[in-house]
Amino acid sequence: MRYKDLELYPFQEQAIRAIQANRSVIVSAPTGAGKTIIAEYAIDRALREGRRVVYTSPIKALSNQKYRDFMEDYEGKVGIMTGDVTVNPSAPVLIMTTEIFRNTIFEDRSRLEGIDFVIFDEVHYLGDIDRGSVWEESIIFAPQDIRFVALSATIGNLDELKAWMSEVRHAEVELIHTDERPVPLENWLFLEEDGVFSPQHLKENLRRVQRGRRRRATPGSQRSKLLKWMIEEQKLPALYFCFSRRRCEQLAQKWQRRAKLLNGEERGRVVTLFDELIERYDAGRHPAVRDMRESVSRGVLYHHAGMMPVFKDIVERLFCSGLVKLLFTTETFALGVNMPARSVVFDALSKYNGVEVVPITPLDFRQMAGRAGRQGIDTKGEVFSLLDPEFDSPKRIAEILHKKPGAIKSRFSLGYSTILNLKTLMGDDIGEAVEKSFAAFQTGNAKMPLLDLKKKLRVLNDRGYLDDQGTTGKGRFCSRINGFEVHLAEFFWDGILEDLDPIPLAVLCEAIIYSPRGRETGHAFMRSPLPQATLNRSKKLIRDFRKAETRNGIIELTKPLDFGLSGAIESWMLGASFGQVSRRTGMQDGDFVRSIRLAIQVLRQLAWALPREHHVSDHAHQAIQLLNRDEVDAEKQLKVR
Repeated sequence: MRYKDLELYPFQEQAIRAIQANRSVIVSAPTGAGKTIIAEYAIDRALREGRRVVYTSPIKALSNQKYRDFMEDYEGKVGIMTGDVTVNPSAPVLIMTTEIFRNTIFEDRSRLEGIDFVIFDEVHYLGDIDRGSVWEESIIFAPQDIRFVALSATIGNLDELKAWMSEVRHAEVELIHTDERPVPLENWLFLEEDGVFSPQHLKENLRRVQRGRRRRATPGSQRSKLLKWMIEEQKLPALYFCFSRRRCEQLAQKWQRRAKLLNGEERGRVVTLFDELIERYDAGRHPAVRDMRESVSRGVLYHHAGMMPVFKDIVERLFCSGLVKLLFTTETFALGVNMPARSVVFDALSKYNGVEVVPITPLDFRQMAGRAGRQGIDTKGEVFSLLDPEFDSPKRIAEILHKKPGAIKSRFSLGYSTILNLKTLMGDDIGEAVEKSFAAFQTGNAKMPLLDLKKKLRVLNDRGYLDDQGTTGKGRFCSRINGFEVHLAEFFWDGILEDLDPIPLAVLCEAIIYSPRGRETGHAFMRSPLPQATLNRSKKLIRDFRKAETRNGIIELTKPLDFGLSGAIESWMLGASFGQVSRRTGMQDGDFVRSIRLAIQVLRQLAWALPREHHVSDHAHQAIQLLNRDEVDAEKQLKVR
């Protein structure tokens, strides 16, 4: 079979045949194997037949990239809904984050009419501890006439996932699996004493180094030796994966001074492209531009979640040009973003998980390593891993490199809003929803997510969301919100939102979502426009809700309020420049933008849950206008072509 002038691989053809037969399908293939073309076929088919298709992804960055990609082929027929932006929501090709799709199922199922297929990109996220439940809820509660195209990296329990989806969708789901890559991968290890060597020599090299080492080689000397060798051996462009934002920046700064990776003609082209992108994104006034331009001219950049979103976009576009030869990046760059390189480097095969240093998982390794090797350019992709003789053992390294990824485990845990919606739909039969979960399917026992459900139902009764007659007015209000619904419901029902003007309302919404990272100094910027009585009352409401959760045995408690960004939000809404505000918070620019955008999402949820003419809804819309400007404006950034 040929499609888009390409001869398809067998797994692609098999998946397309399933779509032609109107069957749901799970496609499991390595990163870079060409799963996206299956999604594109489903889109083309829906458009030919006058139907609709939804494309969901786990992260907004991937949703934004797909929007731009699809707009090139289907301009005028593509919409996007991510929480940050809503563009053309009635379009036949609609891109959503998985959370938005799940919310739509409960809020307004009529918006899903005419949809043939929902494409779940990165469906192995069903095992993610924070987001996995959203995927399960989407699969369980989506209208039964919708079919799924679930795209996944290789996982250890594909047959179990297929069986569960077939059961809850009441139709056979076809499973298609391949381990083949169009561009094969070669794994190499690196020790300063031995240089680059094959994994088959790991034991002997590691033991010799451990026996003979009197002084520990510094990580810096390890990196320098490997990167010098890669430059000499023409192994670039390379993605260099670090598990620290700061290290990404430090290494980029070091190597843009040290390395000369571009010739004069290439330097001219990449700087011209950079200047054009800075102009298109209207980013010239940012103080980082000068240093970034110098780094670009050397063919070296970095990329991580703490960067300004516009600069992440610019780096991605520059990398696609082939003129960035060395990109230092965190693991988020590997998630679905189709930007391969000739080589991939792992700064380490372990990372700090917030508690301790642990080995990366085989799935994480495959996801990142899979970015090595460009179809149509490279005959092979090469992966180089720096070893730490003090931490890495032959057994541990062998597991990371060769062990098949483990089974994904259900993270099913219904949120309060979902419970209230199900209570309205199903009454006392709400337990049936839990019985359909992947967790119940995996264990063969629904007694445990049922226990969790009963605990949460007791909390909702204690706090006035439910009574003997069913869902109360407070509960109905809460059910219209997904994401921090408890905070908004508690505040609105208590009446503390009634007297808040747009700025203090936004400050309260920021306190709902803000969780400081590391050394952030938001609390030095503490002055708050909120009346002290409101501040105290709001804190008490959430404390009381958390106490009700504790009494009923719930472990993961509702997030407490944090007013550390109060002054920053007020200053931003009063017109201060981004630089003036951001540097005083101690946050990285990207984190501050993300924090404001999350507050905007909360305000949108509040406005949507209320009648348009309600003055609190009006104040929420005014607050959004004051927040959503310049560097924060996600829709403006998305539309840059």
